Amino acid sequence: MMHTHESSAAAVVENIDLLTKILLRLPTKDLLRSKCVCKKWRYLISEPQFCYRHTLGLCRRQKHNTYLYPSGFLQQRNNTRVYPKKDDSLLLKKVDIIPFTNNSKNRFIYLDVHDEFDGQLCYYFIRSCNGLLLWKSSPNQLPSSSLCGKLVQQCSFYVSNPTTGHGVRIDRFGHDFNASFSVPFLALEPWKSPHYKVIFFSKVVGGRDVEPTSKMKVSVYSSETGSWSKHDVAPSFPNDIKILKKDGLYCNGAIHWYVHGLSVYFDIDSLCLKNLPTLLPFTLPYPFIHGEYFVECRGNLHLIAKSSMQVNIYSIWELKEDYSGWIQKYTLNLTTLTTLLSSSLRSLCVVSQPPNEDEEHESMLAILLVGKDTVMSYNLEDHSSRIIYQGDAGSYGDLLARPYSLGGPYFETLVSV
Repeated sequence: MMHTHESSAAAVVENIDLLTKILLRLPTKDLLRSKCVCKKWRYLISEPQFCYRHTLGLCRRQKHNTYLYPSGFLQQRNNTRVYPKKDDSLLLKKVDIIPFTNNSKNRFIYLDVHDEFDGQLCYYFIRSCNGLLLWKSSPNQLPSSSLCGKLVQQCSFYVSNPTTGHGVRIDRFGHDFNASFSVPFLALEPWKSPHYKVIFFSKVVGGRDVEPTSKMKVSVYSSETGSWSKHDVAPSFPNDIKILKKDGLYCNGAIHWYVHGLSVYFDIDSLCLKNLPTLLPFTLPYPFIHGEYFVECRGNLHLIAKSSMQVNIYSIWELKEDYSGWIQKYTLNLTTLTTLLSSSLRSLCVVSQPPNEDEEHESMLAILLVGKDTVMSYNLEDHSSRIIYQGDAGSYGDLLARPYSLGGPYFETLVSV
């Protein structure tokens, strides 16, 4: 009997098609551990086509939307710069991942850089998108010597996958690091394509005045071609373009902004700016002020508005698929958490989680960053809550590690960079 089992196991290992089907069913963490079994498994799991097929298997579909379940949240530090100096690496060269599960510990993300001017460049974590992270580098300080030009040329973007530990450097294409307006975004929808894009908005302005008729420059990097393309966008951008630096959100092939007095989105394929419906103040059941938080969940945009009359009351709205208006989904009453919310609520967002074994429907959670040391989840269906992460205020090391803001959801995927 033992011999029969060994023969069957050997047959599975030798049958690449069958082995591939089995490995594709494993969770991401288990799959990464399986790379240590043997060279054949390591090669198969590292193959880009296999990684993409596994990522597609993680995608969920609901109506016309496709999305991934986040496994945690990224935690940005008060100082978002990442210095490559060895003596500072333990303090600053990391970004935290706070997992949703109770049995997992938060871990750190490192950006491996090998630049010639490591000691004179610093690195910023900018944003994440469906499993990938976008970083940028810039001079630590502006030198007066001839080294300045070399440093500017050395400034680059970086895209990394913290799950696999892989990262690539993307050299900038004809842009000055100190442009008066320059904002990069990362775009990835693995259910559509294994390739990602970096969209870079730039506008170099002389003096303090901005001419309304001047054009916005947009450059798009494609991982498929490995090159940049430049575009002059028609002057449909608002005069106060600096406001577009705030809270830009990628979703469904477009970058969206929802700020007081401005709600627009930029379609990446058509390179055109379009209007986004504005949520006006409502009186049911409470009067709400304009949106406080703008987030993406399950492939849809969500706006979280704060009550103007009652403390700790929020209204959660979802944008219709045809962008024709907003639908109220939840009223979030946090008054039961008054003890924890005696500290300021610094950030609030909405995420979805897969159903448990005894559940039929996925969970909708509000994630709260309270003060600087507490991250909580609040179930919007059954109103239960729990602490996901809490720093130790008595430890100097943990004091540095405490959250300053939530840097977006974290997705465990094998998507290639």
